[in-house]
Amino acid sequence: MASVLPSNLSFFMSRMQGVSTSHFKINPQTSGDVGANRILRFEVPSNTIVNFRSLRLFMNVECTNSTTTKATSLPPDFSSLIERVSVYIGGVLVANGFNGYNTLVHAKAALQGSKCGALGHPEMVRQKRYHSFLNSGKVNDALSDNTADTCLETYAGDSAGNDYFCIDNFEGLLGTIEPQNLDTGLIGTVVIEIALADNTVCSVSASRALPAAQTTDVYSVTGTAGFDFALGTPGTPSYTLKNINMQVEVLSLATNVLDTIVEQRIGQIGYLSLPFKNFFSFSNTHDTSTRFNVNSASWDRVWFAFRDTGFANVNPPVRIKGYKVADATLTTIGIPEYDAGGTLNTNAEKYKPTYFNFREIKATPTTATTYQLQVNSASVPNYRLSAPELLALSMNSLDYYDKNHKLTLHQYKCNYFVGCMRFCLPDSDYSRLGSGIDCRGVSSSCSLNTTGLSSCNLTMFCECTSELRIGAGRQIEVIV
Repeated sequence: MASVLPSNLSFFMSRMQGVSTSHFKINPQTSGDVGANRILRFEVPSNTIVNFRSLRLFMNVECTNSTTTKATSLPPDFSSLIERVSVYIGGVLVANGFNGYNTLVHAKAALQGSKCGALGHPEMVRQKRYHSFLNSGKVNDALSDNTADTCLETYAGDSAGNDYFCIDNFEGLLGTIEPQNLDTGLIGTVVIEIALADNTVCSVSASRALPAAQTTDVYSVTGTAGFDFALGTPGTPSYTLKNINMQVEVLSLATNVLDTIVEQRIGQIGYLSLPFKNFFSFSNTHDTSTRFNVNSASWDRVWFAFRDTGFANVNPPVRIKGYKVADATLTTIGIPEYDAGGTLNTNAEKYKPTYFNFREIKATPTTATTYQLQVNSASVPNYRLSAPELLALSMNSLDYYDKNHKLTLHQYKCNYFVGCMRFCLPDSDYSRLGSGIDCRGVSSSCSLNTTGLSSCNLTMFCECTSELRIGAGRQIEVIV
């Protein structure tokens, strides 16, 4: 009788005894310090139950510049330092190692809110660092702070290697495979390969003064002072990771119940089915139309982000619209751009790198813009979207978002201009349901068509539900 009742009306508890947990630290296969465009490889523990959601990448970070008269800043969220994440099982590439992993993280954060916690460098720093604040209140007044002052961007830690940063949220297979606890004894050796991003994810500015308010183009990211100040000769920024390791939780059971269930399942249908999110990226200089192709059993969503064509150049940090600017009477404290009271929590400072600044790049400030996706000659949606309509459709395409992530339409157009379209059932991710477009047997010729935009960089990510099948004798098969 209890089985017909929903769980919130049933009186029951399940118990599993003999469960033990432990944590392991994994060192990279390449020892020593690493910098931009390098590759890190980690081997996951074998013959044990690994909790893939518990993977945590620890490191210390240093940031310098060849021109010591310029101030150099690390990006917010140290996932920004990752260009590509690949997962190999038994030497076979299982998770697509797509380019632009860091761009995807920022694109999803633009709509859903950032997952970056206290150990992940959630904000760019102006004059005082917050990760390990010094009681002396030391500030970076000198322009050569990257070498003369270790209080801001040199997070090398003390002599014992403390003051770690941590990346504890991963996109793709590592963060979405179900079930998250996987017996690695059923498969071959699991190797995680992380390719680091270019040095241009770092930002360089002439000073750390508050940027001044802009009185001309409201969609411009170029100001007149402070972080937005003209660079002249910006130099070459660089970052270095030190004391790198990965930590993971492993589980063990006192009984062979799991082994018995696995054997029965493989005996019945021949394999175990483990769904996970896979991504395919496309980047192009966009004018009016950008074409791409998808081949997947379940194409769930498409994400697209617009940036300046020179996003990968060395640039100053961009001030998020509405937040604090310099004021004649409050030169040190500043004042919010929108209103002195700080509309929607803007009574603070907030910046992001030009590399991850997504904005609507209109042909002229008064030009009307439209957006529409074409999938095999079918229009999605069947009408052209304006920017506000694109935002509303994008929020409807998400299964979750952070309600504390406040966003104005002005900020969306200038700093967070990301679109998302969903092709699967709502909440299908939670029920392990592959309900997206099956485009394996058809020519999935797609294009994003726009009007009213100037030339810009368009980066798109196709989010798909893939399936890892595990058979007897450590056989694996990937259904993309």
